[in-house]
Amino acid sequence: MKKQIISLGTLLIVSTIGAQMKFEQISDTLRVQQIEDINMHKTGNPNTARPLSSKSNLSIMENPQPIAIVTHEIIEQQQAKQLSDVLQNVNGLYITSSRGNSQDSFGARGFNFGNDNIFKNGARVNSGVFPEVSGLERVEVLKGGNAMLYGNVSAGGVVNLITKKPRFNFGGSVGFSAGSWDSYKPTVDFYGPLSKSVAFRVNGAFETADSFRDVVKSQKYYFNPSFIFNIGEHSQLIVEADYLKNDFTPDFGIGSITNNDQSYSLNKFLPRNAFVGTDWQYQNVQQATTGITFNHQFNDFWTLNAVASYQNYTKDYFSTERVQWSYDAANRLNWKRPLNKTYAEQNYTSLQINVNGEFKTGNVNHKILIGTDGDYATDASFTYFNPTNNKAFGTSYFYGTNGASNGTIYLHDDSTWASGAIPESSTRSILRIPTQRFGIYAQDFIELTDKFKVLAGLRWSYIENVAAEGQIFTNDKAPSSAGTSDQALSPKAGLVYMPNDNLSIFGTYTNSFSANTGRDVNNNALKPSVIDQFEVGLKHNFWNKAVALNLSVYQIENRNFYQTADFKADGSVNSDSTIKDFAGKMRSRGVELDITGNPYPNLSIIAGASYNHSVYLETPDNFGYVENQRLVRTPATTANASVFYTFNQYVKGLQLGASIYYVGDRLAGWNDTKATLNTRNGVSRFLEVDDYFTTSLSAGYDWEKFSVMAKVGNLFDTVNYTYHENYSVNPITPRNYYLTLTYKL
Repeated sequence: MKKQIISLGTLLIVSTIGAQMKFEQISDTLRVQQIEDINMHKTGNPNTARPLSSKSNLSIMENPQPIAIVTHEIIEQQQAKQLSDVLQNVNGLYITSSRGNSQDSFGARGFNFGNDNIFKNGARVNSGVFPEVSGLERVEVLKGGNAMLYGNVSAGGVVNLITKKPRFNFGGSVGFSAGSWDSYKPTVDFYGPLSKSVAFRVNGAFETADSFRDVVKSQKYYFNPSFIFNIGEHSQLIVEADYLKNDFTPDFGIGSITNNDQSYSLNKFLPRNAFVGTDWQYQNVQQATTGITFNHQFNDFWTLNAVASYQNYTKDYFSTERVQWSYDAANRLNWKRPLNKTYAEQNYTSLQINVNGEFKTGNVNHKILIGTDGDYATDASFTYFNPTNNKAFGTSYFYGTNGASNGTIYLHDDSTWASGAIPESSTRSILRIPTQRFGIYAQDFIELTDKFKVLAGLRWSYIENVAAEGQIFTNDKAPSSAGTSDQALSPKAGLVYMPNDNLSIFGTYTNSFSANTGRDVNNNALKPSVIDQFEVGLKHNFWNKAVALNLSVYQIENRNFYQTADFKADGSVNSDSTIKDFAGKMRSRGVELDITGNPYPNLSIIAGASYNHSVYLETPDNFGYVENQRLVRTPATTANASVFYTFNQYVKGLQLGASIYYVGDRLAGWNDTKATLNTRNGVSRFLEVDDYFTTSLSAGYDWEKFSVMAKVGNLFDTVNYTYHENYSVNPITPRNYYLTLTYKL
């Protein structure tokens, strides 16, 4: 095993290259795990980093899949406010929708991410919230299929949010940010040793802001304490927690897409600031997570990593929703505003254990990973009843309150926009759905020669949706759903050719699965969809290993896609969306390129581009999706570029930066089925959306312990929108300004 020793003044860092654990020698007898990656922070080259998300002791150059890393330096330079700002640095990732402007939903390679694809410190985390990015050490993205490591995850990739960890030297910072629309945000970050074997870190933030959208406002509270306990020379315990509370105004944008208005530009009737909800609607979200990580190094070749996590998530929501266009008897254009009130709670517990080792059989070296993981979640959802009109919130009914119009508004009659009093409500029903998952996996990286390597891995997964239980309080009925269970094998195989340390050429095959809900026409539980991915690519380090150029080409195919059945087993027309039938294939093809690093110590560059073409194939003639029609909400192309330069002479400490983000044309609304296209006489039910780009400029100055950074976002005031299905059409943020002042301890 190779060893590397780096001298940094009086601190000596001893790292085992490729091992799961690294140790810092802080005294003659005590060593602690190295949390941050020295090589990456020195060069900015992700290919030199040690990814925590891969669970194994493989370097990025050895791993036959694309891996992107965004460090806290980039997050701070760009003054990122949301996770969506951070992920703009990862080519091929994009926002698919922003329903009610309550969370950012992401996608990649034609596949939507959900709760199953977002992780925090290696454990799944509920994605129904805007994460606080000031507490992140870095964000790692494993592109493509990752079912072998993580089980039931979307084939597009996984995102792992890694929070800042304690350090054994005193330090930290205090910051204050202010920006457009009365945005204010103080932050704190303190760390240091409590003893020779115990260290701590505390992050915190408070943010209050209005919006370019009328009425809309938000408040966010964040607290993140963590501790490290070194147990002897080779064992370590990390205990961490964070709490996030976010209260804000749900905002469903400027309306819905229908056939009647496709020929109109979306801003013809309303400016970007116009808000068509009520002034009392709200969404209050709380998320608390805790984690315990245990690391142990048995010897130079074998390590153990165990992670236990618990999460509680609550969402209290009452709002107008999908504002829908219609015409009255006088042919006047109006919008209807339905109401919905819900309360949801999720409790989630998980545990994973990973063992990494290295051994030889003859002259062949093996790096193996053996692991197991399991989790248990309980989702509880409440619905509510409006006693003033005996209707359940969330149905297709529309409401008015005390003569005011929560129901119908006319765009050119401001008097109809009145909000009225908040409606009365009482609990109508509750439904609890338990889910449990378990998996066992093993992976072997076989070094046949110095240049040729082979990776082989296999996972067995079990998922059970336990029978749901509930109660309707108005009539004492108990709604329930039958339990289901799925199991699947997920193989992974790869070939890596490394002629030298700076070039890696790889080919890989992965198999994923996606659990399906509902029943077939014969009332049988649906089998999981099987998803195959083939990918080839290269990773190349140049400029004295300071810059990485990574290129990959892929094809992903869902071979058994399901959608709502057209007819029941008896031949009658089906109107039940839970009854489904085989609907053909979905295929995604694409290419991704990125260039990242610091060619000079004072110059940082990030650039990337992607192309994706995702379509349905071999669909049934009577009800299947139209073949070769691009998937909605999936842009054909994305591109990003970011450059930051720090002057080390003349005006020493001055920083200048620029970022560009491009999203290609895409479809909004719904994909056409062959049946609906016929009934509409060939008129599609989607809307073609133009491409757009946004540009940001930054300038800053460092002197002694102070720093100031200023930013202009969306410099050219680009107008465009995000879409959720055929509604929640939300404008992107107009030109904005942001200023951050920081004092480093």
